[in-house]
Amino acid sequence: MKFSEPSPESDFHSQIKNVLFDVEIPEGLKDSVLASLSQVDVAALANDHAIVLPRRQFLKKPGVISCLSVCLMFCMVLTYFWAAQKPVIALSEFSPELNLDSRLLSDFDNNFSEQFPVNGGWRFKGRLVFTNKSYGISVSHPLSHDAVVRFFTLPTGGAKLIYGALVQVPTGRVEPLPLHAYFDPGNVAYTQLKKGNYATVKWVEGGRVYICIVFGGARELEAVGRALQSTSA
Repeated sequence: MKFSEPSPESDFHSQIKNVLFDVEIPEGLKDSVLASLSQVDVAALANDHAIVLPRRQFLKKPGVISCLSVCLMFCMVLTYFWAAQKPVIALSEFSPELNLDSRLLSDFDNNFSEQFPVNGGWRFKGRLVFTNKSYGISVSHPLSHDAVVRFFTLPTGGAKLIYGALVQVPTGRVEPLPLHAYFDPGNVAYTQLKKGNYATVKWVEGGRVYICIVFGGARELEAVGRALQSTSA
């Protein structure tokens, strides 16, 4: 039988073992180590008891419980309003492409106050005849209204009527805001759709973005502008 020669690694391990076994253990080392471990356990137990006891005393105070309840309610309210905050809508969404048919729109839910523009003759009873009912428009959320629309007509002296719609939405829900601060017939966008031609004027005033959509073209828009000037004069 042939034996293999011991490797250098096994010689090294043997030397380490011999050195460890040759180390003398001082007297009383075992007792001192056990005593130290027992002191550590007692200190840890005392600290845990000190943490639990103030916590119980803390929760037994009625004022503390009331304060915690108020804070929790406040956090819930903030969470609700943060979740219910409406997203910002692009200004281009409010255009003649909207389905502005009063038969398909619901009554405005009054989640913000409706107000007519101050500049011009919008607030006065003149040639523009507005409907008594306001309708809501939903763009970003189907369960709430992002804008409110009020329809109007303008008699032309004959049997023909000019139809229009005044849409308003809070400035905080729209971006970008229009550059004009009043109704300006010169700042108009014309749109040709299958359902007809439209002239749209947008401006911002008093915390509201207004979109006036006239069913027609330049002639109808000019007639609306003249009616507003004659009413405000």
